[in-house]
Amino acid sequence: MRTPLTIAAVYAHPDDGEFFAAGALTKWVKQGHKVHAICATRGDLGTRDRGASGEALGRARDAELARAMETIGGEPPILLGLPDGFVRESAAALKERLVYFFRKLKVDRVLTFDPWKPYEIHPDHIEVGRMASEAACFSCFPLLYPEHLAQGLDAVQPSEVWFMGPTVHRPNRVVDIAATFDTKVRSVLCHSSQIEMLAAWFVPGADPSSLTAEQHAQLAGGAKTFLEGMARGVAMLAPPTELAEAFFAQRVGPGHFENYQEMFMEMAGAPPSPPEVC
Repeated sequence: MRTPLTIAAVYAHPDDGEFFAAGALTKWVKQGHKVHAICATRGDLGTRDRGASGEALGRARDAELARAMETIGGEPPILLGLPDGFVRESAAALKERLVYFFRKLKVDRVLTFDPWKPYEIHPDHIEVGRMASEAACFSCFPLLYPEHLAQGLDAVQPSEVWFMGPTVHRPNRVVDIAATFDTKVRSVLCHSSQIEMLAAWFVPGADPSSLTAEQHAQLAGGAKTFLEGMARGVAMLAPPTELAEAFFAQRVGPGHFENYQEMFMEMAGAPPSPPEVC
């Protein structure tokens, strides 16, 4: 029996993790690990409806994330409430809160965005990935936020950071999600506000502002088809896996990633090793 881990999935918006990592998170829960979601914002800009209330949308999205975490068997989410769309301006506050919760929960593994991937346009995704990485590497230093220690916390740190695909590097971890794919789909469908806003992804030709009754009925099937296409594409990295999610995992050391050997091998032109199938 493997030692149970405490895993923190760090998101910018309430639906971020379900699309790219809910299959793995569900699998880890089933293996006996404890899974938390730490969400930087309430996602209260996530609508194209000019008449919408940001406060009402934020409450709805809080509830959607809570239902999604319940669906995968995770813990109730931790909501930091930073301004949606402006996480970059709140980076210092985000870093402090992440260090605090990594210490409080004694997190072993952090899952988040790859902030260095090309063409990532959303500043919230980039900043959350950067601050989660920094918090993981620096939370071991007792002189960083010493008020945490005064509150009874230890200056511990996670042992690894897993970046959700797509990543800037070829993934080095591929998680087989065949047994948890249906749960992933259900968790994604918990985010109904975003499924409807992105309806054209799942039902070609759908107008999010005027969905017909038939299109509403088609959304669940369209979302499942969309997610299955993603999962089958990732699985091609590690045959004979059929449905998978991909990650780039980094070991964490004091103040840096413990990746010097890999960096020098990459610099020398060595081909990457095949991903580990988990």
